[in-house]
Amino acid sequence: MKLDLSLLVQLQSAAEYLQHCYEIPQTLPQLPLPDESFVTQWQEARGKAVLDFMGEIFSLPVAAFPWEQEDFLKISFVQTLGGRLPVIATGSHEDFRVMEALLNGREERSNLPLTVNAFTIKAKAEKISRQCVLLLNRAPYSNIPATRLGLGEEEWLDRSYRLRAAHECAHYETLRLFGSMKNNALDEILADAMGQLAAFGDFSADRQRLFFGLTKGEESCTGRLSFYTKKVLPEERGQVYQAVDQVLDIIEADVKELLSQKAGNWELLTGIAGKSIASRLATAGSH
Repeated sequence: MKLDLSLLVQLQSAAEYLQHCYEIPQTLPQLPLPDESFVTQWQEARGKAVLDFMGEIFSLPVAAFPWEQEDFLKISFVQTLGGRLPVIATGSHEDFRVMEALLNGREERSNLPLTVNAFTIKAKAEKISRQCVLLLNRAPYSNIPATRLGLGEEEWLDRSYRLRAAHECAHYETLRLFGSMKNNALDEILADAMGQLAAFGDFSADRQRLFFGLTKGEESCTGRLSFYTKKVLPEERGQVYQAVDQVLDIIEADVKELLSQKAGNWELLTGIAGKSIASRLATAGSH
């Protein structure tokens, strides 16, 4: 079998991957940032059926796709530190896949796993190109059964929705406030921390291991964290899983300290985003 050398160029070592963090602005911006200009057009969705609105205003080919729960589709708005964003809610994983394809101008649906039910999409469809939209599906977060968290089905679905919304808002905030959003473990920890706070009022390392598919003290992963390590050398991914497992306890303590200081969303966001997984582990190891 011929080796694709281009893939090797893109792959990172575990050490490189774990160094990722964001450069925090020295001057606190006026928050929240003003809405991006495209948000105004999405406000015309009020009072209209979602597919009618998207077909009429954006000329998207909504009739070209099958929809399972058209009546469940909703458009709302959420306030973030980076300004307001439109939110599209779907009621089934199939409709979620269809909406993702529609927003990105594709005819074919992506083969998304059941654990993936939310995106911060920078749309690629022609009429809405580069507009940011939150796409959320109503499903258990990370496909974790309610019983694993000791919750009833409906309560877990409600908490899952709040968790996903806050998670995706955090990704948009790093994009607008720090200049990018990445498929990196640190970004996912940050976004899930904001999500856990919205859904549970705290950040639990054990809960996060459940969401990621990690087992404390092991170097393996059976869940969604593996999706975010695809650009790490395969033989070094276990090092990333071990590092994430270890850093979650540190971040739980950091978040607890920030909450005791009555920290707001900006302090929580910068407190997690501004320090890499590697530097956190190094600091903890030196004590």
